[in-house]
Amino acid sequence: MTILRVLLPAPPLATRADAWAVYDDAGHLQQRGEGTPSSWPSATTREAVIAADVVRIVALKLPPLPAPRVAAAATFELEDQLATIGDPPVVAVSPQQSDGTVTASVVARDVLAPIAAFTPHFARVVVEPALAPAAADWTWCASGAGGSYVRRGDGSAFSVGSAEHADALPPELAAAFAQTARSGGTPRSVAVAFPCSDATLAQWTRAAGVSFVRAPHWRWDAALPAAFAAAPDLLAGEFSRVPVARRGAAVRLFRPALTLAVLALGVHVALTVGEWLWLKFDLWRAANAQVALAQAGGLPDAVTPEAATRALVRRNVEQKRRAGLAAPSDAVPLLARAASALSALPRGALKSATYTDGAWTLELGPIEQPRLAALDGALHTAGIDALQAKTAAGYRMRLTAPP
Repeated sequence: MTILRVLLPAPPLATRADAWAVYDDAGHLQQRGEGTPSSWPSATTREAVIAADVVRIVALKLPPLPAPRVAAAATFELEDQLATIGDPPVVAVSPQQSDGTVTASVVARDVLAPIAAFTPHFARVVVEPALAPAAADWTWCASGAGGSYVRRGDGSAFSVGSAEHADALPPELAAAFAQTARSGGTPRSVAVAFPCSDATLAQWTRAAGVSFVRAPHWRWDAALPAAFAAAPDLLAGEFSRVPVARRGAAVRLFRPALTLAVLALGVHVALTVGEWLWLKFDLWRAANAQVALAQAGGLPDAVTPEAATRALVRRNVEQKRRAGLAAPSDAVPLLARAASALSALPRGALKSATYTDGAWTLELGPIEQPRLAALDGALHTAGIDALQAKTAAGYRMRLTAPP
């Protein structure tokens, strides 16, 4: 097995040469080069690495959450930071650490979509800064596609302009120092992982008031196999792709046992396939009946079961409101369902509550983690979808009624 990884500063172009590297099945670098897509070496698997110039990594601290809800909570936490015009960016998160920290790799949708659709397909898409080590302080690395980036000790990263042979501190780095000075998070040192002179290091040290020290040169294609494996994959959610299983030595070794297992599974499937087909037919019939019901009710846009469900829910809400009744997603019924759970909050914990577009947004003060986890569980027991995110003043929570 071989893996081809390509560093992409933008979606692939037939006329643009990009850096590539080939690895063996243990993840060890075998060959590197540069070329257009038609000249890339053949390999068992292809992976894309998006260059640092067009990505960000943000470190977030979230309350303890079940793994399936971490991505949604991280995206909610990033809403204010990632205010953009047009389509929202794509966010991929790392597993949550014991202290609640996650790192979120952020890429513009118009950058990722063509990469995800490129053929032959990439099995994974990761970002270049996620491959660099996150040391205790800051590490300044040169990007393989030009420019540079800084990886902070908390795992976050931001892009910096070209720094090699620069006489002055890049403005992006100067702005980052100014921001950390206000928040009290200025690093003790910055490790420079690309070639530069001692005079340049001394000049940067004087300009920033932070020690710039020399570090081993860093290359994206020299990252450890564990770094590639741990980097969050952007091909998730709407861009997910089911990987094709491969045959290996273990499969050949256990082929007789696998054959018996397949035969046993075949017998089991043969005994249950009739019931399964009937259930599928019954579900199909129920879905068609739901669509027919919605269209008979004057909802012509209900062409799929999902659209029919949404349309019927909207019609139900409208009819209830015309009759002077409240819908489950209205402000008062929704708050009433949450009241029992919210009543357990300590006095003064609820700072404000705002209702808009079928959702209550609550601003909460500092709350202990066990109490916050108990609140989250009580809200779900009450049938309320709740997303929560850490803020400077405490926590923000969004409450909505499930469809």
